[in-house]
Amino acid sequence: MSKSLELRHLRAVLATAETGSLHQAAVALETSQPALSRLLREAEERMGVRLFERSSQGSRATAAGALAEQVARRVAADVRRLQDMARDGRWHLRVGCIPRALDLVVPGLLHRPAGALADEIEIDLREDDSLTLLAALARGELDLAILSLFGEMPANLLSRQLYLDRNVFVCGVPGPEIPDGPLAPEALARHPFAAPAPGTPSRLEFDRYWQRHDVPPPACRVAARTYDAIASVLPGTPMLAVMPRQVAQRHAGNGSLRILKIVHALPERPIHVVWPRQALQPVTDQLITLIRPARPRRGRS
Repeated sequence: MSKSLELRHLRAVLATAETGSLHQAAVALETSQPALSRLLREAEERMGVRLFERSSQGSRATAAGALAEQVARRVAADVRRLQDMARDGRWHLRVGCIPRALDLVVPGLLHRPAGALADEIEIDLREDDSLTLLAALARGELDLAILSLFGEMPANLLSRQLYLDRNVFVCGVPGPEIPDGPLAPEALARHPFAAPAPGTPSRLEFDRYWQRHDVPPPACRVAARTYDAIASVLPGTPMLAVMPRQVAQRHAGNGSLRILKIVHALPERPIHVVWPRQALQPVTDQLITLIRPARPRRGRS
């Protein structure tokens, strides 16, 4: 009967992959280089593949070694978290969420049905943009994230679509004198904007909107990472902005924003829940089944 990998083998693989050097990995693990070499040899024998290409320049992970590194990183993180849980009696599930989905998804997680998950589960919520959350997932820093996918998703992640969302155009109250509409892109572009932060999906969508309709882009006087920050600076200014429909409806309900009617709507955007393929947390799959977004109210844009 073949022997399986042990935690000491995974730690050896991870340290070697991270440092690219047997000597530095041995120092990091506080062991000797011969002992580390023996662990790596055992790991390769038990997996039946070569994990590292060794040369005078160091040790470079093969394709199999890169996969083993991903698994080893998450297993090592899980072991650390298991030790933390044993100390304080609570399991911390790390959940990432983009600002646009907080209102729709997170309340359902915090008010989950009794008995659906153990009472010892504590959700550590991290709010950030989609690209940052994807990178955190790939590094094993999050157990799952709710985000907007665009571009190619890393092969070590899985996803499921939750719902379709859309950005709308808004202005502050009081704000610029704007007719009831519907407004064409040329009319919108005459006003300055409080725009989403550069590098975010919303900013990419914002920039493409003007290109798609062959309109010179408007001046951007403010760039912010959160929609509530944008909403707070709009009233009393001549600026317009784009933000998720449900966020705009909340502020419009408070009387601080006005949702504009436009000729050409911004495209609908799918919002996904994304989680790592390897070393899934024992409760992550249960939590994913509980994620059911509240139905967005259909507002005209």
